[in-house]
Amino acid sequence: MKVLLVSSSFYPKIDGSTRCVYDHARKLAQRGNDVYLVTRGIAGSKQEEAFEGINIRRSSYSFRGGTFLNKVRLMFEQMMMIIGLQRKERFSVIHVHGFAAGLAALPCKYMFGVPIIVTTHGTELLWPRNLWWKSQREITFITIFERYVLNHCDIVIAQSKGVKDYMLRIYGPQIKDKVRIVHTGVDQEKFWVPPKRGGAPQVLFVGALSEIKGVTCLLNAFTAAHGKVPEMRLVLVGSGPRAQEYKKYVQDLNLDGAVQFKGPVRDDARLLELYGSSDIVVLPSNVGGPISCTVLEGLSCGKAVISTNVPGGIPDVLADGVGILMQPEDGKFLAAELGRLATDSAYLKTLEENARRAVEERYSLDSMIDKLTSLYREVAA
Repeated sequence: MKVLLVSSSFYPKIDGSTRCVYDHARKLAQRGNDVYLVTRGIAGSKQEEAFEGINIRRSSYSFRGGTFLNKVRLMFEQMMMIIGLQRKERFSVIHVHGFAAGLAALPCKYMFGVPIIVTTHGTELLWPRNLWWKSQREITFITIFERYVLNHCDIVIAQSKGVKDYMLRIYGPQIKDKVRIVHTGVDQEKFWVPPKRGGAPQVLFVGALSEIKGVTCLLNAFTAAHGKVPEMRLVLVGSGPRAQEYKKYVQDLNLDGAVQFKGPVRDDARLLELYGSSDIVVLPSNVGGPISCTVLEGLSCGKAVISTNVPGGIPDVLADGVGILMQPEDGKFLAAELGRLATDSAYLKTLEENARRAVEERYSLDSMIDKLTSLYREVAA
């Protein structure tokens, strides 16, 4: 099957949505599909290249952020790229990740009759108001275009029931019949590590260093738990505009020797080392959205995972004892759970076993691709 994927970003950028697109594309290519991907230009990257079986086409324009006119310019360039590729390659389906990519791809539906599938990766409307990056006016304006994309595409992918619920609440019940639930998958063969044997209890955070991800809550909870389990260690992987503030905060808490900031880790082998040396993976996110890659990677590596009961996919994944759910900003609960996991080996082992089993039964990358491939054949028939 010939498939075109469209995404606002791709490697070498690293974040959760990029990981999803990368796994999606390379697994389709491994199964013998002819896979193309249109994405944003990145300084130093080729505009055309083959990467792990994926035919990548990058826009010449590498803009990210800024004025509305710049965003329109980027979208228009990618629209023309998609139209040109469709004329030449005649794709069976176009699968877009994100609303801007959806706007760029929709003309092909009406010009060539090619079906459009949309996977979204969250919305600021789920965030606490004090964490919004955009103004109320800008978000209201953007939501109009988001509804347009969802109303005019053929299929909307929701990564869990919780994601479907918030999408219907925000974008309206008129899209209900076109929503399909396809869980995000994690590469369970890559994200596997041998069980940890001994050593000091270690907590791992992987994500943006920001209040969106609840970093201050984590540092405060760790401080309390560390007071009772002094050998406990915390490792933070990621970057963000507040990184220096958090480092200073750790100094003020007298935790210098117990907390390590690793910065962004772009190499999977190094990331796996960090998962392997850790006992607990924590993502105390303050915002709702689709399933977190950090949560899935932690589960796949057989780690006890703690995250938040926010709207979207995380509660669906961690329910029924698969992991531990906390309320946003509930540092007291988080501290208690960190302390218990660090001292109660039976409790820790139960969560480790439940974690890996859940991935094998429900969240493997292969099962995701099976469902998507079946869906492609359905809409392309």
